[in-house]
Amino acid sequence: MKKYLFFAAMLFSGVSFGQISNVDMNGTPARLTTYSEIEGSPYLFNDWAKADIGTTNAGLKQDVAYRFNIHDNELEVVNEAGNKIYLNKDYVEYVVLQRPSILIAEGTPGLLPNLLFKKGFDFVRGIGPKDLVNVLAEGDYTLIRRFYSDLVTPPKNSYAPTPGRMFVFEETYYLIDKDENVTSVKNKTNTILKALKEADQEKAKSILKEDKLDLSREDHLVRFFTKLNEK
Repeated sequence: MKKYLFFAAMLFSGVSFGQISNVDMNGTPARLTTYSEIEGSPYLFNDWAKADIGTTNAGLKQDVAYRFNIHDNELEVVNEAGNKIYLNKDYVEYVVLQRPSILIAEGTPGLLPNLLFKKGFDFVRGIGPKDLVNVLAEGDYTLIRRFYSDLVTPPKNSYAPTPGRMFVFEETYYLIDKDENVTSVKNKTNTILKALKEADQEKAKSILKEDKLDLSREDHLVRFFTKLNEK
């Protein structure tokens, strides 16, 4: 049942995960940092959107305005008092970030309207104990995605007397088996198939064929691993 709830949460927007708590969220005031002279963006999405945030100390908070700074892995939210804060991730159990609707309408086919993020993957190289990563599947096979906006300085050239800095968007997928063996994968059907254990290959191929799945699509990735993880 847990797997089907996870699948539904990823595919449909406006999902309710519980009752709204009246306890304030904890965090620190958002820094007045300007990125006006830096090309690109440190945020997962440039526009503000809504999130459901499950915490260990304040219950569930629904429809919270957020921006996710993936350069610093900081979730900037508007609290009950109307102030912008960086959420204290010590108390965060999970967050479900709504993707801005314009991206769903104009983006590539198969984009998920909701993205689930969790902590606890610091056994994966490059991920800290408090880092929020996108969880696409959980079970015998867990698939996570790390979003990152790297701040780089391009090499100086004749057209740019003073090289400027820019944010470069990155996303990396990690496939984790039940023994916590980690494999970096691409969201491609053949690549993911090769990363599975040999004993699961035939079942995986059968799922792909029956459901006509393309694992470059987010929604197909979720469907594939939901079925693969079924006992």
